[in-house]
Formats: sequence, C-alpha cells, structure tokens
Amino acid sequence: MAITKKKKRGPSLDDKYMGLEPLFTEESEFTNSNWQRAANWYGYYYKSKDYTADILRFAKEQMGYNKKKLSILKRLKDWKFMPVQKSIKIFHRGWVYNEEDMLKFKAFIDEMYIEALKEKKVDDAKKANIVTITPAERTRRKVVDTIYYDWDSTIVEGWFDEDYTQKFSAYNRFKMHGLKGNAINIFKGMIEEEYNNIKDAYDKTCEQCVEAYSHISKGDKKKIIKQFETVFEDLERLRTSFKVTRTPRTRKPKSSDAQVVKLQYCTEDIDAKLTSINPILIPGKSKLFVYNRKNKKLIQYVTESTAGFMVSGTSIKNFDEKLSKQATIRKPDDILPQILNKTELQIEKVWDTITTKVTKPTGRINSDCILMRIF
Repeated sequence: MAITKKKKRGPSLDDKYMGLEPLFTEESEFTNSNWQRAANWYGYYYKSKDYTADILRFAKEQMGYNKKKLSILKRLKDWKFMPVQKSIKIFHRGWVYNEEDMLKFKAFIDEMYIEALKEKKVDDAKKANIVTITPAERTRRKVVDTIYYDWDSTIVEGWFDEDYTQKFSAYNRFKMHGLKGNAINIFKGMIEEEYNNIKDAYDKTCEQCVEAYSHISKGDKKKIIKQFETVFEDLERLRTSFKVTRTPRTRKPKSSDAQVVKLQYCTEDIDAKLTSINPILIPGKSKLFVYNRKNKKLIQYVTESTAGFMVSGTSIKNFDEKLSKQATIRKPDDILPQILNKTELQIEKVWDTITTKVTKPTGRINSDCILMRIF
C-alpha cells in the first residue's frame, strides 16, 4: 500500500490572494493597476470607521484644519467620506497624487465641513428645546417599567395576599425584557433595602423593623428572604453571562474566525442559566470547559501544546486525551456556578466532589453544548 505524505499547511487564503498591507516608496510603480490592488486590499479589510483617523490627519496636515474645525468634521458619519476614504488612506501609505487630484480631495473635505456646520446648527437648536435623558436614567426607567413592575405585581402583591411561595426568575425576565448588564445593580438597589429590612426583622437586629413586620410569622419571613436571595443569585449569574459574551477589545486573527465558522454550539440555555463564550476565543487556549445540557455532562479539555487548541469543523482538536475528562453531574445548579466563578486551581477540587464515572471526551461539539469558560 502506498504511503501518502501529509501536505504541509500553506498560507491562508487571505495571505495568498490579498497579501500584506500596501506600502509605496520611491521605487514603487505608480500605475493604475497597483492603485486598484491597494484599494481592493482596504476594501476587503477596512470598514468606514477605520478610515476616520486618516481623514482627520489629511485635513490637519494638508489643509491646516485646527482642533475646532476637526472637532466639527468629526460630527459627520464615517460613511460620508466614502468617496475619498481609500484615496486618502493610500496617500498616507506613500502614493503620490498629482495636484489636480489633491485639490479634489481638499474640496470634498471642505464640502463635508460645511455640511457638518449645518448639522451642528440644527443639533444645537434641538438641544435647546430637548431635555436630555442620560443613558443611566434611561436604563433605570426601563428597569422600573419591566422587571421591577414584574417583581412588584408578582412577589410584593403576593405578600399582601399572604402568599409567600411565588417563584420569580430574574434571569429569565432579564432576557425576556432585553435588559443588559448595566441594569443589574439598578434593579438590585431597588429591592435590596426591603431585603435588609426583612432580614433585620428576622434576625431581630432592628426594633423598628421587628415592629414593622410583626404581622408576618418568622417562617414566612424566612420564605421572603429566600425569594430575595434567589433573585440575588440570578443577578450574579447574569453578571457572569454578560461578562463572557462581551466582544473582545483586541482584534483576533482571521484564522481563528475561519476555524470556528462551522462550529455548532448552544449560544444560551435559559433553564441552566448559562451563556456560551465567543468561540473565536478558543483557538490558542489551553483549557476549555463545556457543558452538554442534554446528557448533563461536564467536559474539561486540556492541552499542553504551545499552539493551544485548534477547531476543525465541529470538533476541538489538539487536546490531550490523558489530561482531558468528562463526567455526568447530578446537581448542575451546584457545580456549574463553581466552574464559572472559581479559579483554575479551585476548579480541580470541584472535580473531586463529582462521584460519577469519569471518562475521556471525544472532542465533538454539538448544538447541545454550552462553551462555558476558557483559560
């Protein structure tokens, strides 16, 4: 049987067809085809906002715009400069334009400056007649109209009817109302004072609170406290959920995008109160925690390779089969929060509390898998 040699991995499609970022020197050929290739490169990699710095630099260095004029120019939407974006960017990469072209670029920017001035006057007139609502106040109002209204009409009304058994999933209601992470502390602050008062009445640490809640039995006070604490636990889970889904600030290599493009996974499980991390973060990392919501398996992938994990299709590659493990967990509500919040060393101790059989994972990821955490 013939032995076929494994093909060496070549350059990515981006590298092969697009090449490096264009740069022109005195030795470069200033032909239409070379300019078009440069324009194609920026058209592939850049968005309108990526050209803004070059537009402002051109206005400052080539047209003598001062800080005040630049600040007015910034008011325009990025796409307004689309007719000259690529040309000016290529100019700053060394391309030499003739005087006629330079005059056209300058005239266009002057036109945009006049348009920005007009928009500024209109905006100033509107601001004089409009009371500005801050983002924080807007969020507070939304919290009052949504989840706090739900809490008041469900839980608080239940207390008046001497019903202390109502359930309230803050996690589900946050998602249902489209609330974000900045609403967590606002809602918590709205109900926390009442919780402290009932807690003081239950513990008998405040005479006024004891008197105010004297009509409620000690057992019912305990049920009320439990309702509050369940909400507080949900809020902390939400805090973790919003944290792991936050878009990374640093731009990840495009090769990572290509690796995870076919990966099938569960983005969020409301019942388990879990949200998957962005899979683009997995390539190159050394430890990954996955939870299969269907068979309730907790999976820990580990690699000691300097290259870290790789993703191919719907599978995790390059993991160490001896160090990686999986097990069915009987109490997900107890174990999963620890995986999300404890340190890497503490998580190893969590595994010691799992009494079910530990087996080796296959590396396959499907639509029932939550990508919990990476290291």
